[in-house]
Amino acid sequence: MKHILILTVAACTFATVNTWAQHNSQALEPQLQQIEAHLPNELGPAQRLMERLLEQYPEDPQVNYYCGVIYGLRAGEGMLSAMRNASRSRKCTEKAVALEPTNMKYQLAALNYYLNAPSIVGGGETKARAKAADIATIDNLQGTLAQLRVVNVFDANNYTAALTQAMTKHPNEPRLKLRLGLQKQAEGDYAGAHTLFKQAAMLQADSALSEHPEIRAAQLNARYQVARNAVFSGIDVQDGIQSMEAYILTFDNDLELPELAWAHARMAQLMKLDNNEAGVETHRQLAQQLGQENDKALYELLDRL
Repeated sequence: MKHILILTVAACTFATVNTWAQHNSQALEPQLQQIEAHLPNELGPAQRLMERLLEQYPEDPQVNYYCGVIYGLRAGEGMLSAMRNASRSRKCTEKAVALEPTNMKYQLAALNYYLNAPSIVGGGETKARAKAADIATIDNLQGTLAQLRVVNVFDANNYTAALTQAMTKHPNEPRLKLRLGLQKQAEGDYAGAHTLFKQAAMLQADSALSEHPEIRAAQLNARYQVARNAVFSGIDVQDGIQSMEAYILTFDNDLELPELAWAHARMAQLMKLDNNEAGVETHRQLAQQLGQENDKALYELLDRL
């Protein structure tokens, strides 16, 4: 009888928690959207709203996640601010993970903290490697990507080898092809980079862009890199032109991608390599129209055309 009673109480408690959590989420959503709208440039109102919500909903993972984000941004404002806010960011982020350990956004936020914060405030290599291992138990591919980030930060000399090994495990992953291509480009292996960028760009007629935002961003970035690589190498110019045309046509403002102004500037460089003076002028003007006034590097490049 006692056993049955405990199970009944537990079941009722679980149902109550689920109902409360659903109501809690519905009540929070508009306020969390307000926080999101303020980030990253309006930290004052975002922080005030977050701190009020943290008092009301201290066990909500989303609130704790935003707490970690905001205090993390505060920690980047200077040494004194870092000392005051870094540990707050870590504690909130770790609590979000503890409350919802299978949420990849929270896990990656914790990894970001460990990668960027020194050990004196709870960051560093040991915790980053442990977190990458945690992520791998949830999602093998995300774990591989996390482990690569750890290697890139703490063991950069072995980054190319780690990328190559990761490619054997996930041979069709555009994000890995893009990263390895960028590494080979940095090492001066333009031919190897070109091959990898082309594979990641998915430029074949029967290859559609992914609906997954991160993969789509990698595919689009690879299209840009095919062209950029052709500028650096002076070869595969026609491939570069076609790839940049595809990049400009499918550019997505909602993704983190090279700006359209830079796409047109690179296209102008390719047109110059192709001895197309009219094309040079067309894309130079478009780059000037779209470029930010304070983008000194862009305008210096355009002046050299």
